[in-house]
Formats: sequence, structure tokens, C-alpha cells
Amino acid sequence: MNAADPVTVTGLGVLSPGGAGVDALWRACAGGEVAFRAVTHFDASRTGAHRVGLVPEEATGPGAPPPGHPQRLPYLVHRAVADAAADAERRGGRGGSPRTVLVLGTTDGGGFPSGAAWRAWHEGRGPAGAAWTPYAPPGPHWPVVRVGNASAAGATALGVGADLLRAGVADRALVCGADTVTETAFHGLASLRTLSPGGCRPFAARRSGIRISECAAALVLERAADAPLARLRGWGGSNAASQAARPDVEGIASAVRRALADAGTAPEEIGYVNAHAAGTRHGDVAELSALHEVLGARLPRVPVVSSKAALGHCQGAAGTVEAIVTVLTLLRGRVLPTLGLAGRDPRWDHLNLGDAPPPSPPRTALTLSCGLGGSNVAVVFDRDS
Repeated sequence: MNAADPVTVTGLGVLSPGGAGVDALWRACAGGEVAFRAVTHFDASRTGAHRVGLVPEEATGPGAPPPGHPQRLPYLVHRAVADAAADAERRGGRGGSPRTVLVLGTTDGGGFPSGAAWRAWHEGRGPAGAAWTPYAPPGPHWPVVRVGNASAAGATALGVGADLLRAGVADRALVCGADTVTETAFHGLASLRTLSPGGCRPFAARRSGIRISECAAALVLERAADAPLARLRGWGGSNAASQAARPDVEGIASAVRRALADAGTAPEEIGYVNAHAAGTRHGDVAELSALHEVLGARLPRVPVVSSKAALGHCQGAAGTVEAIVTVLTLLRGRVLPTLGLAGRDPRWDHLNLGDAPPPSPPRTALTLSCGLGGSNVAVVFDRDS
């Protein structure tokens, strides 16, 4: 295998609050209503934000572990990875390759998913971490690389998978971003005052924070595939923030510049951006300011879309599920809108936030993720020409 061969996307698999599969995901992002539900598997009464996005029961299938069960995360991971691998094999991918690695992006360390687990450990009644093994590989002999840098984990996992292929360490990388709604994560975000009772409203004048969701989203990466869905041209990251929960303009801009340099792509080539855009007061401003720094006067002509109004914030899976939306946008030649733009912030009236189709279908796209602690990651995709 030639080290110069491109990294290609050959398979997709996803279980999201919109349902199972890429068509359900696309419908949700196009405006299909996602049924955000009240939390019932732990007490959220003191947070003011009680609703979350869950994978529907009809999508998980009979016998799936319910929300709050310690095996729900590994169940979703195995389902998404199996669906992505099957999709790639249908397209002639390397299904039997022994040199396959699973790269998992998640904020869930498998330690204390509930308050009860914390209390049991504190009182000497339980182990230092829950006794469960969420990361057993779906395939025999697959090594597992875990990435855990907050909301940027899924996007970082894509970059790690691409680098493993470039280095010749593996012939195939299955990259999966996955998170469930756990008590510790929910209350941790609530303590940072990032949860919004009204849900994610990216770019809205009255945006006030995030609504979290569960998701498992997987992409198969290979070198030099015959009929890829898209190419992963490059990626870049930075770690820069003045506050733990607030991304900085220069940190985001640095990640975008590094991704473009890695991809060998000029800013003028970007025809679509799937933004992190979680609907926080500061974060949306920082992200659009960073994009203006890099794209300059072209920014008003480039659709900048957020999927979080449709799906909620999928935590460590945000980067992979939004990468799938980006690949589908390139494949289908249609830019979906940012939902909920009726109350958009007037300072961005000059921007195309997905409310107008571009002059031509985009061929090169950028997806962005920002995580707590200053993790910023950008990934560049294009259509194979």
C-alpha cells in the first residue's frame, strides 16, 4: 500500500436520536422531529433541564439495554460499527482484513456512570470504577484505541484513524464516536451551567446552551478504495482556551488552518462547513469569528450549518455523527438548513446558515468540533473526483 494513497470513507453506520441508519439521520437533520424525552433513569429535577435525546426503542431493537444500563454504550457501539462494516463490505471494502483497528471517541471512561456507583465506592461497597467492559472489540483481534478529549473526541478519533492508515499501521480503521446519557455527565454539565431547558438553538439570538443526546456513529476508513463515499483529506487540532468551558477564536482558527494545511486545501476550496455550534452564548461567536479569520470575505458565500438543533449535542459522538452528515451532504449534493433560524442573531444576518442553497453543490467540506478544556478539531472531506 502506497503511503501517498488517500484516506477514503467506505462505510457508514449510525444510531442517533433520529433513528437507525443514515436515512433516518438525514431526515432528522432536514426537519424531521426528534422526540426529546424527559430523563427517567436518574433524578434531574434540580437542574432545570430535564429533556435529552435518546436512540428510539424501535431503532435499538428488542432486547437492547435500556437507558442507564451499563451495557447500553457497548451495545450501541457494536451496532454502529457492525452496520458501518457491513456497508463498507457491500461496496467492496476490506471486510476480511486482519489489520483492522477500532478507534473509539467517547467522553465515557467506563468508571462511574451513576451517582450510586460513586457512593458505593466512597462507602467501600464497590470497586474504583464500575465493573463493566464497554470497549471489547466488535471484531476478533481488533486493537482498540480510545480517545477521550470531551466533545472533540469523535473528530479526534477520525484524525487518529487517518494517521494510523497513513503510517501503514493498519489497512482499515473503524472510527466510532459514542456516548449515552449518564448521570455523572448530565450533572457535570449542569454544574457548568451549559444545559439549556429550551434545547440547542445554534446561532439564535436567545441561545442559552446545550441539550445532550446519546448516539453511536461509525465511519470505515481505508486506503485507496475503488468506490469511496468520500475522502478524508486532512485534519488538525489545537488545545487553547482561556476558560475550560469557553473556546477561543484563535484556538479554533488554528485547528482549521492546520486541517487545511494537512489536506493541502486552500480556504477558497471550502464549500460547506458543519459547525460545532452548540448554541452557547460565547461558543457560537468564537466559532464564526474564527471561520471569518480563515475564510475571510468568502464566509458569507459558504453555508455554515449546525446539526445540533436537530440532534442535540451528542457529546463524544458529535464529531463522528456530524462527519457523517458532512459526507452525506457531499454525496447528495444538498445542504440541509440549521433548524430554528427564525430567531437568528441579527449580527449574522449576512451569513448563509443553511437557509439558502449554494450556487453549486459543495465538493470540499469542513467539519468542526470543540471540547471542554480547549480541544478544537477540524476535519476536511471531499468528494472523489
